[in-house]
Amino acid sequence: MSGSPRRRDGAWELQQQGRRRGSMDRMILGAAIAAAGLLQVAHAGAADLKIGLAVAMTGTYAPYSEAEGARCMADKLNKAAGAGDPKIELMIEDNRSDPQLSVSLGQKFLDAGAQVITGVPFPDALIPTAQIAEPYGATVFSAPNTQIEMQQAGLDNFIAGAVPDPINAAATADALYGKGARTVALLVSPDAGSYSEKLPEWFGEVFEHLGGKVVSKLNYSWGTTDWSPQIASIKALPEKPDAIHVCGVLPDVGILIRQLRANGYDGWVAGCDAFDDKSLEGTVGDPASLEKVMFATHGATGVDSPIDHFLAQCKADGYKINGIFDALGADMVQISYEAAKKSGTVEPAALREAIRAPGGYPGTTAPIISFAEKKGYPVKAVPVMGFSGGKRVLITDAQPTFVPALK
Repeated sequence: MSGSPRRRDGAWELQQQGRRRGSMDRMILGAAIAAAGLLQVAHAGAADLKIGLAVAMTGTYAPYSEAEGARCMADKLNKAAGAGDPKIELMIEDNRSDPQLSVSLGQKFLDAGAQVITGVPFPDALIPTAQIAEPYGATVFSAPNTQIEMQQAGLDNFIAGAVPDPINAAATADALYGKGARTVALLVSPDAGSYSEKLPEWFGEVFEHLGGKVVSKLNYSWGTTDWSPQIASIKALPEKPDAIHVCGVLPDVGILIRQLRANGYDGWVAGCDAFDDKSLEGTVGDPASLEKVMFATHGATGVDSPIDHFLAQCKADGYKINGIFDALGADMVQISYEAAKKSGTVEPAALREAIRAPGGYPGTTAPIISFAEKKGYPVKAVPVMGFSGGKRVLITDAQPTFVPALK
């Protein structure tokens, strides 16, 4: 009996201690929540739009980097931004034209909080990059990607800034047929996937649909400097082609044109967006050799266009501009920024939906660029460029109507 009151007093004291600890824990937790809330508000107030670009500053794809145009546009938008507008933070690193390094850099950008990332513009880099970005809600927005594999992969968080290769091919076929060509030889290579292998075949399919004829299909490898085997095969054809179609990079295609002309071929040489490199003219040499060259691209340059004005201003401001691919980089930054501004959020998934909002957004390569219709790529006209007196001219600028590969 004598110990009962003490036990009751001990239990009471323990209960009071528990209450004090609980009160203290609630105070600590409340302070932590308040601090976290302040941090979250501060972060939301900053509203940084973080874009990570793993781009080819060196290697095979260096002439096709979009980084300088992206930097130019980001600086322009940041300078003009109002107090409540998002701020653009670009993270740019050299992927050295290496798909594996490109994926690793994508992970680095995601860990740094990027809502939008990009990399080597081919599926072997972009598909794994989109897969690692998916748990973050982030978007892989590849400004220059054109390969149809990316549209077939079923990746909801992937967006290409350029139209797919079948559309490029169809636009070139329309323009070439319109110039009177009726027979064509195709040069194909497996070295860049469907870009260098299937695009010429899609071109041939549209060309034959229009009434033309594919008379031969010949293989080649990227890095070719001696085209004599292919030229000999073309010269030996029983039906001489009015045109040759090839989707390759510089300097390869410039050397091809030069060697074709030296061997007496005076027909058309038609190509894809990789022709849109200012080194083409220098590699070919003689301006007369360019008179029957045409290529589909992402925007008309060299013709005093709005794109020319933007790129010229960027160059004057000190940016190391390559050409049309910088304009695509500018599009990617501007569209991402305008979507964040319109939606009032930089939350990754919501930002992606805003990019795909109806009505589209102003762009550098087109007055309005919309992703609402196709989700994974834009709806816009495809310019086909040619040459006159060594100067670039616009041959056609339209959306092709017959694109069987996308049906």
